[in-house]
Amino acid sequence: MAAELDPGYTGASVVLPCSCAHPQSTATTFSWEFLNSDNRWIPVFEDEKYSGRRVLFNEHSPTNRSLLISDLRMNDQGYYRCTTEPNNITYANLKVKGCDLVENRRTVEVSGYSGESVVLPCSCTELLDKPEHIQWTYFTENKYKEIYPNEKIESHRKRVKLFNPNTPGNLSLQISALTTDDQGYYQCFVSSQQLVYFRLTVLHAEEKPHVATISLTTHQPSHQTQDSTTSVLQPTPQQNIPPYVFILLGVFFSVLLLAFTGWRCRGT
Repeated sequence: MAAELDPGYTGASVVLPCSCAHPQSTATTFSWEFLNSDNRWIPVFEDEKYSGRRVLFNEHSPTNRSLLISDLRMNDQGYYRCTTEPNNITYANLKVKGCDLVENRRTVEVSGYSGESVVLPCSCTELLDKPEHIQWTYFTENKYKEIYPNEKIESHRKRVKLFNPNTPGNLSLQISALTTDDQGYYQCFVSSQQLVYFRLTVLHAEEKPHVATISLTTHQPSHQTQDSTTSVLQPTPQQNIPPYVFILLGVFFSVLLLAFTGWRCRGT
């Protein structure tokens, strides 16, 4: 009976487990084989399609014969068997998931402004999945021509690149220094025969809406305590003095002046 493994993703790696039945075994002969479409077991280490992609997971352990396959491809899926002793055979059923595009067979509307950059969003449903093949094309002269990874149109040369190459399943394309000639239809195509259509509209820079900036000043009530680093000093309101106060003060000083004058006259 074959062991069921978690599905692997194209472009990723997977380990097919295999170990000797006896922990102290020193057996040096073993084999890994793959069941091909003709129902024949083919030695993995002799098949060219695995060249540079297969290695023992722990070659320093005489009892661990697990197989590491890197850069998985869709045709890697199927049945494998590991033989370490005449009566010790381990089977494994490997399944490989290809890229399923998020907007498969749909048309996505995108707009940008001349002189700026724009991103055409395209991604696998599983961001860990790296398609075996990806191609971006642009419709011109009544047919789609490749612009990534091979820039076959002079007008797009050195202006296109993957937006996030560090994420395997993110296939979005960035086009810089937009011109009105970039307007039109694009395709994101992967090896699983899935694709997404894009209709790009390029607007003139002067059509870009202007965003007004409004500055608001908040006044704190005078009775609130504010932090010294953030407070705004408010002017102290002036108190209005009633006119009769000035009249009374005038009368008071007049009486005082008369009394002082009379006192000096008596003294002389």
